[in-house]
Amino acid sequence: MISRNTAQDRKAVRIVLQYAPCVLVLFIIVTLPVLFGAVHPIVQAGYVALILVGLGGWLLFELPALPLSCIPWRWLLVPLGLILYLAFQAAPLPLALVRMLSPARGERVDMANSLAHTDQTLAALGENGVAGLQAAVVALALIVLFVALSSLLRREQGFATAILYAVASVGLLEGIYGLLQIMNPGIGILWLPLKSQAAHGTIIYKNQYAALMNICWPMAVAAALVAIDPSPGKAADGQGNRMPAARRLARFLANLRPQVPIFFFAAGIAILAVLFSLSRGGILSMLVVSILLCIFLPLSWRLKLVAMTVFAAFIGAYGSLLGLEGIVARFGGIEHSGSARLQIYQASLPMLFDHWLTGTGFDSFKLLSGVYLKEFPEKVLFDRVHSDYLELAIELGLPAATLFFGWIAIGVVQTGRRLSGVRVADDDARKRQIVGTAAFCALLGFLVHGTVDFGWRLLVNMVYAVTLLALISWALTDPAELGRDGQVAELAEDEDE
Repeated sequence: MISRNTAQDRKAVRIVLQYAPCVLVLFIIVTLPVLFGAVHPIVQAGYVALILVGLGGWLLFELPALPLSCIPWRWLLVPLGLILYLAFQAAPLPLALVRMLSPARGERVDMANSLAHTDQTLAALGENGVAGLQAAVVALALIVLFVALSSLLRREQGFATAILYAVASVGLLEGIYGLLQIMNPGIGILWLPLKSQAAHGTIIYKNQYAALMNICWPMAVAAALVAIDPSPGKAADGQGNRMPAARRLARFLANLRPQVPIFFFAAGIAILAVLFSLSRGGILSMLVVSILLCIFLPLSWRLKLVAMTVFAAFIGAYGSLLGLEGIVARFGGIEHSGSARLQIYQASLPMLFDHWLTGTGFDSFKLLSGVYLKEFPEKVLFDRVHSDYLELAIELGLPAATLFFGWIAIGVVQTGRRLSGVRVADDDARKRQIVGTAAFCALLGFLVHGTVDFGWRLLVNMVYAVTLLALISWALTDPAELGRDGQVAELAEDEDE
């Protein structure tokens, strides 16, 4: 026999276990962009600890009840292997082994021994071992976040909607803040002064801000589309007679839910913020995402054309008020800046060739750029390559980077095929396909943007990218698996009256 107090305590524990991880995930999504996207190591460490301790602890506690068969474990083997590789790069190895695996690194260690009159016999393959270990911990936290999100999305039917609302709200608030910075640069970035008249929101680097906005606005569009009731827009009435277009439109508008225009407005604000961030890579990525959404969203071309027209009118009207001359001028100088980027890429290639097997270690480009980038002024120090792919290839080495990039490419192709082959059986399936397609297009835009910038280096962008992955995985899940473990199992209780 179990007392009433014990039963109530167990019920309270069940409620906490069911809703606490959802609240924690939403808290991370909403607050992570606030303090510069967690660019500071202390803030980053705090959020990583929240994920590892909070969500990781919940996963361990709930392990027997989790639908582990729905989690693509084989797809996690590559990132788990990269985590081990980052730790290996940071581990002290015999200097003879370092010379064999990375002759350029061994030569620098020998030179340091000679100049400092030391006899260092152990050295790491990576130039920045501490940063490598930090990156390994962050990557582990992202995997934990993905597994937790995948499990929660399958357990809680309304959790996907909550995530859409959270991401769209962040896009709206960050977008408004960025546009206010255009109108009044004295606002600054929180307490930091704004050095250029461009939209930054709470993100210091405008290209990383644009990457974040390009994740938020497609999800705002998805939130609006899933809130639309398809029945008011049907072409026929209850007797099977075809209704005139004006009557269908009036019926559609009369039954339109209030959150639909709000989410479309949020998407428009975020798109404007991308434009006025003056990030050319962000703007081009936004166009890529727009084209992909027009191609892959399961909507009629007439509706897509209307939506594009409305968005174009909105952006044109509000953009002209803020001034589009700066955006046009930015693209007017793309030839000069593009050639400068190419010079950085070409000057960085020797660094890749000298460390092609094992890489230089995570976050080490800034330590070696002064040695390799000799064509640039001595007072100019480049801490980034301005290409996530090239920088990762330099840091990881060609074998590990090829494995990682191949993993991404295969995942994109297979996910695209699965999304295009989804059959919409009911309204719930239609909503899941819309969310999955929007997340897939936003993720592709994020990957495209990485070719010319380093948006992957900001924790908030990686957390949002992992959130997109979890939403895609949820959208592709067999409907029979959804909600199967949505409720915490009831305990058999006998209350002592």
